[in-house]
Amino acid sequence: MLKRRGFTLIEVLVTLVILMFGLLGIAGLMAKGQRAAFEAFQRQQALSLAGELAERILGNRSQAAAYVAAAPTTTPVGTSYGLYYGDLLKNNITNCATAYCTSLELASYDMAMWEGMLLGYSERLATGNTLIAGVVNANGCVEQLGVTSATCPAPPANTGNMFQRRIRISVAWQGNDDTGVPTSSTCGAGLYNTTASRRVVSIDINVLEQCP
Repeated sequence: MLKRRGFTLIEVLVTLVILMFGLLGIAGLMAKGQRAAFEAFQRQQALSLAGELAERILGNRSQAAAYVAAAPTTTPVGTSYGLYYGDLLKNNITNCATAYCTSLELASYDMAMWEGMLLGYSERLATGNTLIAGVVNANGCVEQLGVTSATCPAPPANTGNMFQRRIRISVAWQGNDDTGVPTSSTCGAGLYNTTASRRVVSIDINVLEQCP
């Protein structure tokens, strides 16, 4: 007579345990992938914000020094200090979208708008007006790396002569995990949980200005 043999309960349990460990490994990989994707999204958003201010400075190059003075690495604009966007909302800064501005007023307006973007005010839910900021604890800095204004001749020989500023625009934010300490800029240093959780992206631009 032919004997038939099925799976025993122990064999089924062992199979389930092996399957469980495999599923846990897949879940861990998915979680790690999501964290990496979020880090990449944060970096892309930060680069976009740095590029935004670079375009604004290049469009108002006569006030490049004002942008540098407005966001030093010691007091960046953004989540840690909030220097300008609140003033724009209170009408303490001229809204250049609705009124004529001088170049200096435009620089203040640009910094206020940039800070608003760092704070996430351009990203709200359609219902409830809830903020969904793209960059966690974002802070922005503008540094002058060099200037050639010493080469400008004295008036009236300076007519038509140009000098150059080399400016670095940085955006710092809070990363998920500790990594290598950023060295491109000190923007945001000391403002996050740990030194190694600070992330920074920087864009360098050269700004040509008319000799004074």
